Amino acid sequence: MMELTKEQRIVKHKSFMNANILLIAAFSWEHYLTKGRGAVLIPEADFLYTDTPQLKGIRFHYLAKTEREHPAFKDILAEKELAWMETYDPDEKVILCVIREGGGVSSYLIGARTKNSVAYTRQKNAMSN
Repeated sequence: MMELTKEQRIVKHKSFMNANILLIAAFSWEHYLTKGRGAVLIPEADFLYTDTPQLKGIRFHYLAKTEREHPAFKDILAEKELAWMETYDPDEKVILCVIREGGGVSSYLIGARTKNSVAYTRQKNAMSN
């Protein structure tokens, strides 16, 4: 795969986030309810489509604040993300960490017009119908 410039990577990530924000928000809220504050991790390799909602093929992971010292996740969260975890509103924002294909992590503090709890309820209701 061709290596992206920083600017190209940011555009790709933002496009993916915009197209999938409600799915990301619902996932984040569901795991916040059971695990507490944390971050959503998504492998960049799972970005099949960046401009339309992607309902299959995304491997979401939730890294709770309490699990951040686990050896598999030790280097994912830096000071910036840990500071976000202390202050973000879990119903308004999501800490999203994209695990880059070439190594490293790109982190974003994102939010949508729809509260995360509402996105979760809508998704849960849609799946039960």
